Amino acid sequence: MTWVVNKWVRYLEGYCQGQNQIQDEYVRKVASNLGLEQPLNIKFEWQKQITQQFESKGSHGVIILTGTAGDGKTKLCRDIVKQIEGESFNEDNWNSKSFFRSNEKTIVKDFSELSPENTSVIITELINVLRSGFSSKPILIAVNDGILVDEIDKFITPNNDYDLIGKAKQLKEIIEDKINLGFSSCHQQELIKLVNLSKLNAKENFSLIIDEILNHSGWSSCDSCEGKQSNTCPIYQKYNLLKSNPHIKENLSNIILLLQLNNEHFTIRELLNLATNTILASTPKAKHLKATKKETNYQIFTCNRVKRLNDREGLNYESSIEVGFWGMNLGPHKMHNARPYSEINKLNFGELSTNYWDNLLKHKDSRDIEIPLDDFNELLSSKKTLESGLNPELWGAIVRRSRMQLYCYQKNDTRSYELQKYSSFTYFKSNVYQNLLGKDVCDDIELISLIVLALNRVFHGRYISEETGKDRLYVPEKDQGSITPISIFHGDDIRDRDIFISKVKGDFELTGSRIEPVIEFYVDRDIALKLTLTVELFDFLYQIAKGSPPNTTNPRLYKKLLIFRSKLASQISKNSRASGKRIDTYTINSGEFRPSALKVNHG
Repeated sequence: MTWVVNKWVRYLEGYCQGQNQIQDEYVRKVASNLGLEQPLNIKFEWQKQITQQFESKGSHGVIILTGTAGDGKTKLCRDIVKQIEGESFNEDNWNSKSFFRSNEKTIVKDFSELSPENTSVIITELINVLRSGFSSKPILIAVNDGILVDEIDKFITPNNDYDLIGKAKQLKEIIEDKINLGFSSCHQQELIKLVNLSKLNAKENFSLIIDEILNHSGWSSCDSCEGKQSNTCPIYQKYNLLKSNPHIKENLSNIILLLQLNNEHFTIRELLNLATNTILASTPKAKHLKATKKETNYQIFTCNRVKRLNDREGLNYESSIEVGFWGMNLGPHKMHNARPYSEINKLNFGELSTNYWDNLLKHKDSRDIEIPLDDFNELLSSKKTLESGLNPELWGAIVRRSRMQLYCYQKNDTRSYELQKYSSFTYFKSNVYQNLLGKDVCDDIELISLIVLALNRVFHGRYISEETGKDRLYVPEKDQGSITPISIFHGDDIRDRDIFISKVKGDFELTGSRIEPVIEFYVDRDIALKLTLTVELFDFLYQIAKGSPPNTTNPRLYKKLLIFRSKLASQISKNSRASGKRIDTYTINSGEFRPSALKVNHG
């Protein structure tokens, strides 16, 4: 049996190149040159939804696709046009133009490529929609964040038509609101639907990309290859590992979820690069990450490179799944400075552990999974590094990467996030994220009590007692020595002040939209201040609630919360003076909040 050069693997190599080579036009050209009948064609659920909205004759209107470069706006435009036109779709015609405009529809596949004249034409079309109060045809525009707003400003400046200027400013305000807030309260905002592709769920996108790669028919070309038959091809080994162990894909996807909930955004282009690099990565470049002395002078394996290897022994653990996902094959600089690997490595997987995980690492008989680096298990168990003459760098690589492999291979272990810096993520995921998946508000009293206790300790000192510190949030009144509470308990009665966790919502929700939790502090029935609840902030609050000192645990977040305390205090003081209501005030005695005399506000 001989080694086969699989053109599907050659196609995937393109996604491991620079970001410019992962553009839609480029990868389709590569597929055509390779004679690949079925290139990677991922059908995201949100794409289907937008296409249906655009095609709907009863409710068509303006759809603006925004986001950052690499979010898939151009490809989505192409897919919509191809679906509408069917067999009459002309690839060459599509590639040669920046926009398509007729009496039936207007499609702008890249707003930044328009000439000044055409830019004015498109903006005028949008203004006319506001003028007439309806759209006479479907309009689809793909544009990066901010560019459309800037061009509307340029459109307004030289104009003398006051009615036109007024509608242009209205259009600009609607678009700005929807980009920044996710919704707009402006008149006629419903005529302009804005879909921010940066707000989509990167975890689901990554999972779907991996599935589409693994389920592609191109892998069947490996059936007649020596590498598959002898189990010596690292590419096929990783493909087979992910295909037969879906929990590994889920574990990797949950890292993307963690980062997304920490306000990181990953473009489709970055996720394609990450998925393909995970499968095709060669071996680590940095010495402190190598488990063997194998050297490769290239970042990814190809069929030809694997075929030419003189020694393939040890590749099962030197070119394992964590190498590509953490970008070890790219070298130290790219690993820590090139997205998405730089963000993944900030979590410090492999550098952090607990006795629970180190015991599992040493005693493989006590776990139900095996990892590639178990080949070194006897060495880890005996700690005979000095006697064996093992290089300290090799020892460090084995320990660090073994911990990473334990995370990748574990099956639903609730302690798995102890292997990275935000150890409370299990709690956050199950009590915040999962709750908000099915509903708009999370009012779990135990969860909010934990947050309130932590905030009270940040606002007033770490020795605030749990007895009174988790029932209400106590805020020092501005310019006064007294303290006023915000209730956290939700009864049938309507309270003026309340606290709960909700999520940011846009006016055009898509299947697969990302969850962005916020804590809402109602200082009055109609007035609330919001605080974005990231994984980092929750982990900080979780540690404070468990007794860690707030000012040294994370000085940056400590200062941020003190600033937020001042905003709350100002708003409470303002509302109290305006309402003239009688309110309870409190003082701190031995770490507990105790009622003081009632105070009456006289406006």
